[in-house]
Amino acid sequence: MIDPELQRLAGEVRGLLAEGLEALAQAGETTTPLRQALQDLEGPFLLVVAGEFNSGKSSLLNALLGRELLREGVTPTTDRIQWIAYGEEPGSRALEPGLVVLRLPHPLLKDVHLVDTPGTNAVIEHHQILTERFLPRADLILFTTSADRPYTASERDFLELIRGWGKKVVLVVNKLDLLGPDEAEEVLAYVREQAARTLGVEPPVFGVSARRARAGEDGGVKELEAFIERVLREEAARIKLGSPLGVLERLLEQGEGRLGPEAQALESELETCARLEALLERHEGRVREEFRGQTAQLREVVARVRRRAARWLDETLRFGRLFDLMNASKIQKSFEAEVVGEAHRELERKIQESLAWLARAERDLLASALDLLNTRGGARAYEGDGPTLSEQVTRALEAYDPEAEARDLQGLLSRALQHTALAELGAVGLGAGLALALHGLAADVTGVTAGLVAAVLGLSILPRRKRTAQRRIDEGLDRLERELTEGLEATLEGELARSAERFRALYRDRCAELEDRRQKLQALRERLQELRRRAGALRIELEA
Repeated sequence: MIDPELQRLAGEVRGLLAEGLEALAQAGETTTPLRQALQDLEGPFLLVVAGEFNSGKSSLLNALLGRELLREGVTPTTDRIQWIAYGEEPGSRALEPGLVVLRLPHPLLKDVHLVDTPGTNAVIEHHQILTERFLPRADLILFTTSADRPYTASERDFLELIRGWGKKVVLVVNKLDLLGPDEAEEVLAYVREQAARTLGVEPPVFGVSARRARAGEDGGVKELEAFIERVLREEAARIKLGSPLGVLERLLEQGEGRLGPEAQALESELETCARLEALLERHEGRVREEFRGQTAQLREVVARVRRRAARWLDETLRFGRLFDLMNASKIQKSFEAEVVGEAHRELERKIQESLAWLARAERDLLASALDLLNTRGGARAYEGDGPTLSEQVTRALEAYDPEAEARDLQGLLSRALQHTALAELGAVGLGAGLALALHGLAADVTGVTAGLVAAVLGLSILPRRKRTAQRRIDEGLDRLERELTEGLEATLEGELARSAERFRALYRDRCAELEDRRQKLQALRERLQELRRRAGALRIELEA
């Protein structure tokens, strides 16, 4: 009758293994050992005998089977893996280089298949590869060590490898007949202690003498046989289910370990993306701050016009010049010559200098970005054959034309002024437009100050006219200064937005791709960790 609890556990194991296969495939890890372990669930119990050469593996198997079937010797006589299975008639055939199947009519082999492996310290390299290849498939590992040289360094290393696959291990100390009773107990205690330290759990340890067993004596082999029979009778199903879980945990751990460097590389690249964003933010802050100096120079030109206008009013609007004040043409020419002068050309020059400075700012940004990338080694290539990020920034820097950008900025400024009194700048040009604006101010002031008749003029009229003229000048210059400043600031923000868009276009897609990969990688790592946790918990439940 099928045990319902075992049936439930079997279903959970298979479901977990299927999830593990999918996750490992996503991580780019090999799934072959796990697929093989999954297939082996339906196969016979697999007992793998491992150990160094001359530790008595073959003699132990001969003793267990009661026949001299396997060669023995003091040199590495087992030069290939021997898979020992049940067969009505004895026979052998090579499945592949290094692997032979032996068929023997022994009743033990109906329930369990034995695998005799090359020595873990064999001098032929492919022996070790084949040994490691069979570790994932083992349900129980019978690890032999020799009583005359117990638990060598290479044996410890091999047991650490076994521990990595989560396999159930039984240690057999062979050739115990070489020692006296007290020495034998000391060796068994030593092996038990060292193995527990290596494996993390205390494994069953048996002392045997395969030589005595073949001579008809007990030699401790019967106790080992009884243990194996009990395991097959009482624990085989649970061990069989737990075996692929150990494989799953090992592969998940390897996968998680390999994903670690990739995650670190992604974080490094994303740090470069963050530094580029920070560089852009600092650049924008610096440009805004320094552009205030550009507009301050423009305001200083307007301030000089204001000071000249105040002096002109003091000199012009006085009783000594009444006859001059009645000549509007003369007054306007005087204002334009003494107050306006070359202000429109000076303003135009300051504006052009500001636009040229702003046009060069993006080139500075690209140069700083290239320095950053080269300093951080952030020139990693895109997926495929595309250019590196450093190469893209270099190309953008080489192709950047500050003069063409300054012309574009002139267009931005014209559009920024199109809803102001300076809208005509876009039609007649910057210098001519400024001249028109200042000429309009001169005409306005002339209308206030000129055409006075002495008969009408009283002592209070002239001061009032002077205050009115000063107000008109201040209002006109304030409007001119405000509209030019606001137009330049709008041009600045427009240029910063265009510059930021062009700059981010160099790395935005790449950084978005990196962030997407980082999130997927993080989710995959968390999934691997969760699967490992579940596999470990289920294996503990099976062993309980």
